[in-house]
Formats: sequence, C-alpha cells, structure tokens
Amino acid sequence: MGACASSHHSPTVTRTTSTTTSKTTTTTTNVKRGAARGVESFRRPTTIVVIDMKGGGIKEYNYPIPASHVVKDNPNCFICNSESLYIGTCMPRVPDEEELQPGRIYFLVPLSQSHYPLSLTLLCDLAVKASYALANNINNNNNTGSKNAPHLQRRRSI
Repeated sequence: MGACASSHHSPTVTRTTSTTTSKTTTTTTNVKRGAARGVESFRRPTTIVVIDMKGGGIKEYNYPIPASHVVKDNPNCFICNSESLYIGTCMPRVPDEEELQPGRIYFLVPLSQSHYPLSLTLLCDLAVKASYALANNINNNNNTGSKNAPHLQRRRSI
C-alpha cells in the first residue's frame, strides 16, 4: 500500500485537576490525532450514510450491511469509516466482510486515492460533505426502507 500505514496508535493524554479539599484526581483519556472529542453538537444518524467522494452522491441504508454490498457496483472504490480519518495517513479500508453500522458515516473512496496521505484540504472537504449529509439527509422518518430490503433508502447529490 505504498508509503501509507493502515494502523494508527493513539497517544494517551493525562489531565490532572485539583479540588478544594486538597485531593488530586487524575484522568487518563485516549485522544486520537486529528480528532476532537467532546460534546457532540450534532445529532447522529440512525441510518448508515455512505458518501461517494467521486460522484458526490449520498446513500442511506436502514440496516447493517457488509461493505462488499456497497462496493459491488463500484469496483474501483473502497469504503472508509469517517471516524478513522487522520491527516497525514492513508484512508483505511473497511474490510469487505465487515458490516457497516447504523449511526456511522462512511465514504466511498476511489482506489486511486488509497496510496495518498490525507491532506487537511481533503479532510475539510469531507467534513463539509458529512455535515451536509447530517443536515439534509438524516432522520426524515419516512420509513421507506424495510427489514427485508435494507438497500438504498434515499439517494441525493451534494
């Protein structure tokens, strides 16, 4: 896979706070490089959202499906979990047999980009697309999907 590594080690940050009773509390927190953790200011989707980086389309699925189901119509692409993106590293591929999970946003990435480290510019572009998906495509309560057909619920272009 060229110069890119598919795994990433998270540094550990230790924070120490004092209270008025002279006790000291130490909290150890895992913080991933390039990702800010805190109170989420957005509502997580209840569906699986897949954003096509090349074409800009957005697909939603109601139930867990294998990554291979999404890429079968896009043989020159792979699936990447939006929570696994870090500046300066390659976008990690979700294994074909792994099920995509509701509440997560995934990107359909052209294979041609699999060997290039993620730039700040591209990460910002992906963040805008994900924000758009959350604001315009999530939780419309129209129940168009069914348990027997977890396929495409809606499709739009960004």
